[in-house]
Amino acid sequence: MKRRTIFVLVVFLTVSVPGLYALDNLPIEQYFQQAAEFYQQEEYRQALDNYLQIMDNGYEGAVLFYNIGNCYFKLHEKSQALLWYERALRLDPSNEDIKHNISYINQTLIDKIDKMPEFLLVQWWNNLSRSMTSNGWAVVSIVACLLFFTMLLLIIIARRRWLQSISLLLSIVFFVCLVITIVFSRKEQLRYVKNQEAIITQSVVIAKSTPTHSGSDLFAIHEGLKVAITDRIGEWYEIKLSNGEKGWVEGENLEKI
Repeated sequence: MKRRTIFVLVVFLTVSVPGLYALDNLPIEQYFQQAAEFYQQEEYRQALDNYLQIMDNGYEGAVLFYNIGNCYFKLHEKSQALLWYERALRLDPSNEDIKHNISYINQTLIDKIDKMPEFLLVQWWNNLSRSMTSNGWAVVSIVACLLFFTMLLLIIIARRRWLQSISLLLSIVFFVCLVITIVFSRKEQLRYVKNQEAIITQSVVIAKSTPTHSGSDLFAIHEGLKVAITDRIGEWYEIKLSNGEKGWVEGENLEKI
């Protein structure tokens, strides 16, 4: 397992959450320091408790979730480790360490379910879209927009024809980039909000044909498997596996990412 130095968490949140120390909340600062010390001393349960306390106080972030996942992994709780790694990946989809840890744990799971095949172009498009968060693509779209209008301005004020030609070409390029990044930003926003996913947290779960205990048994799945949630009736969730199979399970058997 790859593991970043635990002190990265303190530095990251100091930079990304400027209100952390501005609140003059000494106990929160102590939680960070204690969590780092506990982790290095291999007291993972105590470190986990401190990180969860930090989250309960309203602080979130990919590094925080990543380190929570590390604690669960060290405590041999694979499903919870995967849950928090997946949550971290949603906030930092390009992080190779998170991807590595998810892949590492998935190799140890009981269920080996093949994904439904995708066309190469569709797969490439989806992978590119998921390389950044919705906010990340929004920032890129703003930059593309500014560059696009800068090129338009150059077309108007430039006196040399070659400069106008280059500006026109670049304005087309930046406009295409603007459209694509807006599409990606919206796509990732909808995926984050609508496409709910969950991790199976029980050792063995039997999927039913209907949202009742009397429904027919369809298939068995095991702890740590990631599933898509497609519907809900009461305390029952309709889940979809990566191979397209669907079934109903009770909510106590999974936890949403």
